[in-house]
Amino acid sequence: MDIIKDIRKQKGLSQKALADLCGVHQTAVSQWEKGRTTPDLDSLKKLAAALGVSAEVLLGVEEQKDENKIPGFSRISAEAVSEKLGKSEIFALTINDNAMSPALIPGDTVIVNRLEMPVSGELAAVTVASSDAFITRIIKKGTSVLLVPENSSYEPLVYSESEFASLPVTVLGKVTELRRRF
Repeated sequence: MDIIKDIRKQKGLSQKALADLCGVHQTAVSQWEKGRTTPDLDSLKKLAAALGVSAEVLLGVEEQKDENKIPGFSRISAEAVSEKLGKSEIFALTINDNAMSPALIPGDTVIVNRLEMPVSGELAAVTVASSDAFITRIIKKGTSVLLVPENSSYEPLVYSESEFASLPVTVLGKVTELRRRF
């Protein structure tokens, strides 16, 4: 059953490690992967638990959900955020300008966690009115909120609390990771 081998490799497990998790000998895992034998019901349950999938996925009855896939965008407009992101807790956004350089450069991809809201001084994905989402440093100063680029060639955007709500300025989430290709 190639599915067992595929999922085992996705999870970074050796046959021995998977066998230990299932309470069987490594040769049993090898036999299952080659399709020479199939796991009994008890072993199938342990195998599914060890691999983090349902027994139905292992039996080929159900497709494996790709929980590691992150929706990614080079641009996403304020109007499209709900539709395109749906219930995704994280998303990827490609940097398209120099506003955050040298920290972030065009072509970089940042991962944004929608469940985490940034505190003052942290990077966030933001939309203002109907703008495309962009990355900025949020700074709270008294009753004002500043959206501050890293690049001094760009001016900070300053909003009062009432402007922040009425425009609206929407914080989509906190930047939690940078992915850069070399």
